[in-house]
Amino acid sequence: MALPLQLTLFELRTLLGGELEVWGNPPAPTLSRLVPYETAEWASLVVLPERATPTKISRCRAGVVVGSPLQIQDWQRSRRQLDEPGWFLRVEDTGKALIRLLDGPCRPSESDADWLSSEEIVERWGAHARTASVHRSANIGDGVWVGPGSVVHPRVTVGAGSRIGDGVVLGAPGFGFVGLDGRATPLPHWAGVVIESDVWIGPQSQISAGLLEATWIGSGVRIDSLVQIGHNCKVGSGTILAGQVGLAGSVVLGSGCLVGGQVGFADHIVLGDDCQVAARAGVTKSWPSGSRIAGFPAVNIRDWRRQVVS
Repeated sequence: MALPLQLTLFELRTLLGGELEVWGNPPAPTLSRLVPYETAEWASLVVLPERATPTKISRCRAGVVVGSPLQIQDWQRSRRQLDEPGWFLRVEDTGKALIRLLDGPCRPSESDADWLSSEEIVERWGAHARTASVHRSANIGDGVWVGPGSVVHPRVTVGAGSRIGDGVVLGAPGFGFVGLDGRATPLPHWAGVVIESDVWIGPQSQISAGLLEATWIGSGVRIDSLVQIGHNCKVGSGTILAGQVGLAGSVVLGSGCLVGGQVGFADHIVLGDDCQVAARAGVTKSWPSGSRIAGFPAVNIRDWRRQVVS
């Protein structure tokens, strides 16, 4: 999944300004999607964030890359290593470039102000859901229970048989900003949320919209009350999150994980399948499948137990 757009290379240069650099003899592409730099293929457009490390830039396979003057050498190294041609649009401010794309060719066509009336909501989900707010573009499957006071924003998909608890918020803009003109400017989050079938979401929980790819919740996931799932996160099928768990942006949890109450995850952490995390742990690094961890910072649970009794 990615944000669709339709731009020629010339139109991109006109929109963003900057200077075009070329490696090899690539064709001039028509750009059809904006994607995260970590998952890009050659036909994609990428805007490199300031936090992108030289190693990750060197692995970026996008055919057209927007980046800063400081990043061009790492990009050239990637072209050399991958033996692939490509284009690099050198701009002074990649954050401003990203906002121009999101507010321009990537902006969705539907109106964010088009919400179902209370009468339509009652007709579809019953009188108990009267105080819910559901955007007309939301795709809600059969047999979904919509709780009172819940909010379903645009570009949200909810699979059949799921439960949206009281006061749940799905698809609100993620907590992502760029520094522009001396202030933290919020990034538009158009990628939305995809929730597969048979997912239970407890009261007062929130799942934020993705920036370039949808925040994704796999089938059979169970989410307790007061859980925060940040933008771009992915939660594998059958995973269970207890109350007050917090996932910072771009966290990936594998399938079949068990996460105790009040656990916090730092951004971009990857947890493999079938992991278990003890309550109130602070997860600050990635862990492979089958890990059992506890404490802050989280360590192997056997090491944590030794620490507790020592």
